[in-house]
Amino acid sequence: MSDHTQQQLTTREMVRAHAYPVLATISSCSLLAIALLQIPQAVKAHRYNRCVDAQIQLRQSSALQGQSGPGKLIYLKAVQHCEGL
Repeated sequence: MSDHTQQQLTTREMVRAHAYPVLATISSCSLLAIALLQIPQAVKAHRYNRCVDAQIQLRQSSALQGQSGPGKLIYLKAVQHCEGL
């Protein structure tokens, strides 16, 4: 800011000069906080999906051989087990 060495900036000029960097910093911090707050939910969902998949694998061994996928009852029982009901 060599052009302002002898000149005092007004309040409006100070706000205009610093508004963009301040808002960019706030935006970056907000995005970082949102990303960090989503990590526990992602871990929980991943563990839940692994639990359901494992329960379906365990229950599918005694299922009917004519089915191509896990039956609705097997899926519901797996969900019930993983939710702790």
